[in-house]
Amino acid sequence: MAEVKVKPLFKEAKKVIATYQEEVQELDERERELETEAEVLQGEMTSNLVEQETANVGTLVYLKIQAKEINQKAEVINVLLEELKEERTELKLKYVPLIRSALGESPYPEYKATEIVEKYKYQMLSEISEIGKQMRTQYYEIAPEVAEIYEDPTVNERYPRLKYHFTYDKFKPSFYWLENSVVAKSEVFNACDGQNIKKPKGVN
Repeated sequence: MAEVKVKPLFKEAKKVIATYQEEVQELDERERELETEAEVLQGEMTSNLVEQETANVGTLVYLKIQAKEINQKAEVINVLLEELKEERTELKLKYVPLIRSALGESPYPEYKATEIVEKYKYQMLSEISEIGKQMRTQYYEIAPEVAEIYEDPTVNERYPRLKYHFTYDKFKPSFYWLENSVVAKSEVFNACDGQNIKKPKGVN
């Protein structure tokens, strides 16, 4: 059997995901900076409260004012962290149509198992199996990143049917059953899933 090579299925989708991840990294960096600042303020507040326990009246007034300022800064950081969560959601919503469009450019419809069935049985099943394996591998390479966006509760609320647009069953060799075929329907579907094909006796 000639070597089977599936052309890149998610070339455009990977480009979009790469851009998405760059923007996510920017948000991650901002979040780390805010969390670091929050930890610093927590340390300052702890020190402040310890000093208040033994401070004289004059110092206590100063420490109370300082504690109020620390609390105000902490509140601002909490607000910024909440806004950052909203930005993450908005970012995912922004990329939904971009990923859908990129997935629409995938050449997966070119792989038609039905035509292969018409040529041969064992050789066909082996070829489809190899295609299925490679398509499955490519699918799983980007599945976590797409799932991160598509499975977000807010995204699902905005696009209720989105979860049906990116499933493994969609990105594997297509097959339409032909009656009176020399191969079982289940064999073809197993090959489409990339399962190994048992070599019949007498076949070189």
